[in-house]
Amino acid sequence: MLYKYPEISKVIEVFQKLPLVGPKTSEKIAFFLVQADQTLINEIIGSIRELRSNIKKCSNCFGITSVERDPCSICIDNNREPILCIVEDFKDQILIESAQNFNGKYHILEGLINPIEGKTPEKLRIKELIDRVHQENVKEILFAIPSSIEGDITVEYIVSKLKQRKSLVFSRLAVGVPAGSHLEDIDKITLINALKNRKRID
Repeated sequence: MLYKYPEISKVIEVFQKLPLVGPKTSEKIAFFLVQADQTLINEIIGSIRELRSNIKKCSNCFGITSVERDPCSICIDNNREPILCIVEDFKDQILIESAQNFNGKYHILEGLINPIEGKTPEKLRIKELIDRVHQENVKEILFAIPSSIEGDITVEYIVSKLKQRKSLVFSRLAVGVPAGSHLEDIDKITLINALKNRKRID
């Protein structure tokens, strides 16, 4: 009988747009919100508003940063090693950084090359990556992206664009990361070992 309550139907519809939220889960959230204390509702609304108002993409690496700090604190840290870790999205950057075993900088591609889905190199942050390598004192490119068809194509494309820089070393996370796995599916110890034992790409 939800047709009598368009407000509830609208909330259910909106929550289904979130990742991993299906109709049943969306319905449960909507019913919970109907009964929730107003203080909690205000807290939820306020936290979302603050998130959208205070967090933005770093204009240099395309990770996340505060609106007051752009480029982000990692990009401007001169004590970081001249290694650029290439990741698919900002969640991977956060995971690697939380492992506390990498002291280089990052570049977020915002996807992988996949022509079937319309993800061509021009639609990713590859041009910006190439510009950074030319402008910054980068000694090594570490690819921390999935070992999949899309991941392999992306790695090969980027290497082909930068291989003329003879002093630049290319490497990839070591064996131990299952093929096709995303970093969020890997335990911390495996990730640390994959970083420590990264393999050079010749």
